[in-house]
Amino acid sequence: MHETLSEFKQTGSVAYQQQVGKNIIAALVVLACGASLGPEAALSTNVGGLITWLGDRLKLTAQQKETFLTMGIGAMLAAIFHAPLAGVGEAIETTSLRDHFKSHFNQVLLYILTTATGILGFALVNQLFPKESPFTLHTPIIHWTLIVWPLLILALIVGLVFGNLFLKIEQWCQWLFDTIQRPVLLAMIAGVFLGACGLLSPYLLFSGEHYLFTFTKSGLDQSFIYLLLIGLGKTVLTNLLFAFGWRGGKIFPAIFASAAIGLSLAVVLPYTPGLLVATVVAVSCTVIVAQPYVTATLLLFLFPIQFFPVILLACLASHRIQKMLIK
Repeated sequence: MHETLSEFKQTGSVAYQQQVGKNIIAALVVLACGASLGPEAALSTNVGGLITWLGDRLKLTAQQKETFLTMGIGAMLAAIFHAPLAGVGEAIETTSLRDHFKSHFNQVLLYILTTATGILGFALVNQLFPKESPFTLHTPIIHWTLIVWPLLILALIVGLVFGNLFLKIEQWCQWLFDTIQRPVLLAMIAGVFLGACGLLSPYLLFSGEHYLFTFTKSGLDQSFIYLLLIGLGKTVLTNLLFAFGWRGGKIFPAIFASAAIGLSLAVVLPYTPGLLVATVVAVSCTVIVAQPYVTATLLLFLFPIQFFPVILLACLASHRIQKMLIK
C-alpha cells in the first residue's frame, strides 16, 4: 500500500502495462492457497496502475493523480475492511489537522458529510440484514470502574511489546531471504510451511477476517498457551510468506495475531476482556502500521463503539511512545 504511494512519488506513476492482470492472478493464487495474507497489497498496486492509466488518458497533472491515488487507496481500505472512515484517516496521516482544515476546508467538509452518510447507511444495512460478523455496530452495556486503568496500562505495554516483536520477526524473515537469495526455493519452502501450519490449526490460514468473530467468541475458553502460540504462529507465518515472495497485505493478519495475544492476556486477567483485547490490538497495529489514525478508523466497527475513545487514545499514545523508543 505505502510502497505504491512511494513508487508514485519517486517516478510520478505506477507501472500498469501488462502488470494489472499479473497482479490479479498472483493475488488470487495466494489467497486461494490459504496464505496468511490479505488482499490490500495487490489491490493498492492495481488501483495505482489503473489511476495512472486513467490519468495518462485524461492528461491529469501529477498532483491530481496523487490526490486520486490517495482517495482510491482510502476507498479500497474502506471497502475491504468495512471502515468508512479509513479514507479520512489516510488523509489526516499525510497532512496535519490544522493545515488540512486551512487549505482543504471544502474537502474536509465533504469527507464529514459522506462519512456520516456512509455510517448511517452501514447501520441501516446491519439493522435490515443482521448477521454475525466482526464488522458491525456493537453497543453492549459496559460497566466502567477504576480497576480498568491499571489493566489498560498493562494492555498498552503488551501491545507495544508484541508490535515490536512483529516488526523484529519481519526483519528476521527479510534477512533470511536476503541471505539465501534463492527466491523459487524459498517460495516453495514457504508453501510447505503454510501446509504444515494448516495441519496444526486452521486459524493460521488465510488473513483471519472471516473467522475472527468465531475465534474471539470462543477465545476465553482456550488456554493461555494456545492463544499465545496462535498469535506468534500467525506472526511468523505472515512475515515468512511475505518475505519469501508471496504477495499480499499484512494488516488483517496483524489484527488477528494481536487479537490472539490480547485474548491470552484476557484469559489471565478476565476483567472487561473486550476492552483489553481492543487496547492490545490498537497499540500493536499502530506500531506495525505506523499510522495511528488509519489504525483507529479501521478498528471502529471491529469493537464496541464505546471503546473507540480508548482505542483512539491508545493509538495516539503508542505512536508517540514508539517514536520515542526509535529515537
